[in-house]
Amino acid sequence: MARHDIGALEELEENRPLKVMAGETAILVIRRGDEVTALAHACPHFGLPLSKGHLDGNRLICAFHHACFDVSSGRQTQPPGHGDLRRYEVESRDGHVFVELPEDAEAHPAPPHVRARDKSRRVVIAGSGAAADACALTLREEGFEGAIAMISPEAQPPYDRTLLSKGVLATGDLPRHLTITSPQALADRDIDLVEGHVAEIDPAAREVRTATGAAQGYDSLLIATGGTANLLDLPGADLGGLHHLRSRQQGEVLAKAAGEARRAVIVGGGFTGMEAALSLAKRGLEVTVALREEVPLAKIVGEEIGRAIRAEHEAKGVRFVTGAKVAGFEGEGQVSAVRLESGETLPADLALLAIGVRPATDIAELHPEEDGGLRTGPDLAVEGLEGVYAAGDVARAPTPWGRLRIEHWRVARQHGARAARAILGKPVDEIDVPFFWTALGRQYRYLGHAEGWDEIRMDGEATGDFLARYVKDGRVMALMGAGRDGEIARAHAEMIRAGGPLPA
Repeated sequence: MARHDIGALEELEENRPLKVMAGETAILVIRRGDEVTALAHACPHFGLPLSKGHLDGNRLICAFHHACFDVSSGRQTQPPGHGDLRRYEVESRDGHVFVELPEDAEAHPAPPHVRARDKSRRVVIAGSGAAADACALTLREEGFEGAIAMISPEAQPPYDRTLLSKGVLATGDLPRHLTITSPQALADRDIDLVEGHVAEIDPAAREVRTATGAAQGYDSLLIATGGTANLLDLPGADLGGLHHLRSRQQGEVLAKAAGEARRAVIVGGGFTGMEAALSLAKRGLEVTVALREEVPLAKIVGEEIGRAIRAEHEAKGVRFVTGAKVAGFEGEGQVSAVRLESGETLPADLALLAIGVRPATDIAELHPEEDGGLRTGPDLAVEGLEGVYAAGDVARAPTPWGRLRIEHWRVARQHGARAARAILGKPVDEIDVPFFWTALGRQYRYLGHAEGWDEIRMDGEATGDFLARYVKDGRVMALMGAGRDGEIARAHAEMIRAGGPLPA
């Protein structure tokens, strides 16, 4: 045990997260009057500094990806990442503050959890993505000692899908932190990962059946099957070299193909397509983005910001073809060009079809809405199906922003944890504020949700550091910014306290 004098109490600024050195170790220090708390300084998500975060009461919000922590205990309360903050012993004496650092202390201990002791109660989770993983982990952390089975076509542990269009394509390698819950961690919690595709549920018998006919009974069932990539039923759609980017395997195949290609065409100008365009350009490919609209992402972020994002891409060598409607694909066995309805052809050694997803709810006895989503209550219980819950891309749930189906990775993890607590009959009162980040030449943060707006109030220029507020009916529905991370973290805390959108 090493004891460190970290300075005079009066020199520590109050009510702010501070980075302080204890010997050679950076720690997070929070002073409130004469009381001092010392915690691990790095966020367990990507190891970024929590001293940049926003403190609101006992809640600390990481400024980068908005993981939340209770500083009184170090417990992580909101995703992303999975790990509590080590809390260190503190003593104030003679006007100085002393911190004790155990030599072998893990900075981010796993939250306490139970194992299976009574398998007479069973939770089945269809899927193994962000929502499924969060549900399984939360069940164990909240004391559930029954059986847990995750059924997924992907015979591998849960991984961070957001890294596919960022890290995997840009480098061609799998990031070391792609896997979010290791096989050992699943085993330590008695969480069974079963390979299979859930094809049917029998609500009366409380059973799920896979495509092979195998059946598993459940007391509670979570549908967390995510989304499937939209397809183009066009001439040449069966050629080699046409890619989607929804799974780890697809990411690995595309990354390998990029290493052997010179020209790439991205069909679609959403976040995945735009991130992939930059990643492929970084690897030296000639990249063309074919999209129907003139300004990418304008319906989500607005014209001014969309134009700035496009300019950022063009500065990196990405070419845009707008007003483009794909008529088909050309090539002999392998794609060589994307043909547009205008007659123009875009040469391609590979093409990425990034035209959105549809909820993977092709399961017999489910009754999805028109867009494929499952209508749920605030507790994510599927309406009309007792004991069945939905989370992530498939859930259309009531929120302070309206009834929404949101395709955000962080929201999926929030849903998974909420569903777990609901399954156990525990309160699910606190609102989950939607938040996502995207790497489009620089880091953008987006908080809240705005499907439309009366005005966008810009503070700063979209080509530099800025903060945009999306206002509708006198309320700030969402904020987006670059280089304004602290302010967005503060707005997150305000939305939690307000219970939703903020007064304009």
